[in-house]
Amino acid sequence: MKILAKMSDKSDNLQSVQIHPLIKTLTSPFFCVKLECKRRTMRNKTIISFLLILSLSPLWPIELNEVVDKTLENYRNLRSFYIEFTQEFCEKASGTCQSFSGRIYFLKPNYFRMEIENPKQIYVGDSISLWIYLKEKNKVIRQHLGNEIPFAVNPDIFLKDYQERFNAELKTNQFYEIILTPKEETEIYERISVIINKDNFKITGITVIDEAGAENKFFFKNIQLNKKISKKIFEFNPPKGVEVIEQ
Repeated sequence: MKILAKMSDKSDNLQSVQIHPLIKTLTSPFFCVKLECKRRTMRNKTIISFLLILSLSPLWPIELNEVVDKTLENYRNLRSFYIEFTQEFCEKASGTCQSFSGRIYFLKPNYFRMEIENPKQIYVGDSISLWIYLKEKNKVIRQHLGNEIPFAVNPDIFLKDYQERFNAELKTNQFYEIILTPKEETEIYERISVIINKDNFKITGITVIDEAGAENKFFFKNIQLNKKISKKIFEFNPPKGVEVIEQ
């Protein structure tokens, strides 16, 4: 599952670029026991007993649905965001990995700009067209955008109505990890992992594993939700001298 344009080194013909839709404040209550003391002489013992029970009582474990609901609440009223990301794509068959880094600007309903470093690539969705600028190739590809945008631009997409599409498991460590397995077989992904910050319930990582065992990992940082972003950043004008290819 790739958001990057694959260019053939042996041919000038460009293959179609596939863009797939791609995203602690834990207030668990202590087990508390209400103790009432009628005698003043028993007050100290009551306090000691209460503190002992409090110290030995475990936190109630947070439920999967609660984590999902609190996470989606961050994105429910989302108007825009800015994210810096690192992507690592590893192919199991060849044993090779590629790493990329960049930043994403997003403005509802479907304006986005993804800037990738090394190699320099720019993806711009202006709500009508998807522009892909491959600087090293001196080429620009223009596609119809439609309603699909990369999942890195829409990180909560896997959690929406997840019960209908996935079997889900919650793991809790330094962060929350929701592991999603499709209920129906798909060629796009075999398993998805969504990493969620315990403090603010923001999605900080997504890993997509396809049926061939290839892993596409995204790590997000400097997440700024509802950041003020001008629409001008989503206007793309091909640089002079580049080849523009319509698809």
